[in-house]
Amino acid sequence: MNNLLTEATSRYRHQMEALPQLQAMLGGNFSKSSYAKFLIELYPIVSNFCPLMAAAAGRCADRYANLRHYLYEHIEHEKDHETMVINDLEKIGYKCDDLPTVNPGPAARAMLAYNYYAIDRIDPHYVIGMLYVLELMSSGYASNIAQSISRAIDHPMTRGFSFLDSHGTLDDDHLADLIGLIQSIESPELVEKVVDSVDMNFYLFRQVISDLPQN
Repeated sequence: MNNLLTEATSRYRHQMEALPQLQAMLGGNFSKSSYAKFLIELYPIVSNFCPLMAAAAGRCADRYANLRHYLYEHIEHEKDHETMVINDLEKIGYKCDDLPTVNPGPAARAMLAYNYYAIDRIDPHYVIGMLYVLELMSSGYASNIAQSISRAIDHPMTRGFSFLDSHGTLDDDHLADLIGLIQSIESPELVEKVVDSVDMNFYLFRQVISDLPQN
């Protein structure tokens, strides 16, 4: 499992880092309107994060007790984080009262649909792919993106960057816990499902980023 995951992670991170949008975010070439668009596209993914974990936990029963208990604990860490996204939007000057009712963009919609389907119809372990990709991206890039965009738009880090900045720190520990869970999976069949989900979620999240403005 370790080798498969390491190889996939390295390959997909290179693909993500090659995206002009991510380069612009990290390189200080991202506008305030593009940052707002980024948060708006993140919102449905963040707001569905806990419901997706709850759906997976509900499919575990006693047969997958380790996964179920991990999800119970992780839901507690992640709940209400969508309000951070809304607060950040408001602090950079964007009204978003109707954001919870706005349809996600095509890529975010596809990502959510895939994960709900795979968790319900294939196996609850498919939730791990989404968790891994989002925790990895947060841990590796979120704080740097927040600092870079803050400088680019000349807006203080304390007003409008709480979601990204906090997750860059929090998700280091979350990622370590998740990797521990992944390494505890012994069934080759379940390992294959987790790797398949990681592949799909990297592909879909890369599409979410590539649909953003490039500056």
